[in-house]
Amino acid sequence: MTTIGIDAVQAIFLDRDGVLNENRADHVKSRREFVWLPGALDALAALARQDRPIIVITNQSMVGRGIAQESVLDGIHTRMCQEARAHGGRIDAVYACLHSPSDACPCRKPQPGLLHQAAVDHRIDLTRSILIGDAFTDYQAAMAAGMAYIQVRSSRDATDTPRVLGADRTIQVVANLLAAVPLCTTTP
Repeated sequence: MTTIGIDAVQAIFLDRDGVLNENRADHVKSRREFVWLPGALDALAALARQDRPIIVITNQSMVGRGIAQESVLDGIHTRMCQEARAHGGRIDAVYACLHSPSDACPCRKPQPGLLHQAAVDHRIDLTRSILIGDAFTDYQAAMAAGMAYIQVRSSRDATDTPRVLGADRTIQVVANLLAAVPLCTTTP
């Protein structure tokens, strides 16, 4: 397995649903519904040993659609970060687009708005960073931001992975986040 073609990876960006936790068609509406994917906590612990920011970028239209309040989402993310730390991992920041798809906002993936905001906030060079996602919109956001991208297989695999590979056959496709960790390792 080869690493991504970046001399020195500066930051790791992660999609949430389908990469860290189980993807639900009806949205993750409570902390109880947030279920870690196998290996995700171990992957966060391994990534935490690398000296680079770990940032979650996620579309959470359940707020914009009125399915859940923003405070509920904040609680889910607070617990997610606490559980990652308890397992030896870390998440340095979470950026969430709360808009519904019909809002056509610049922060909702496939638009790169949240990636650009995180780059400004944390002084990150996106061209030296990686986004790990499971959806075609994750891939599109990474390309729009000039980033490297790794595709994780998930419940979207039957539709999204073929679309990603149809756009770029060189994209690395891995079974899960833990399998992506070696691709994020760079040598000095």
